[in-house]
Amino acid sequence: MNTSGEKILVVDDDNTIRSIVSKMLCRLGYEVSSADSAESGFALFLKNSFDLVLTDFCMPGMNGINLAYCIKEESPATQVVLMTGDEKETILSKIRKTAVDQALFKPFTLAEMDETLRGLLHP
Repeated sequence: MNTSGEKILVVDDDNTIRSIVSKMLCRLGYEVSSADSAESGFALFLKNSFDLVLTDFCMPGMNGINLAYCIKEESPATQVVLMTGDEKETILSKIRKTAVDQALFKPFTLAEMDETLRGLLHP
């Protein structure tokens, strides 16, 4: 359980997934904000300070990798995790030289999410 009050931004165009992931993060003790598109997520990011951004890969308009680049331009230290249901090998080869720090493959468990985030926030 995270007790340091780290702030995480969840960006996903799917209301159900955004809600479930946000609840999972709250349960782990994080302060959570959310956005329904990469564009609105980036606008929220520019107005607030976040320790980590958890973003869906496939969204209308800007995708999660493009959002990661925008975030890293503004704040290189902010960790970006890509959530995707795509095939693991395909995504890992796509993100290898991008601004994405890690990927979570749907469906993921609370334990998998916790381990990934703690590994990035507390290396």
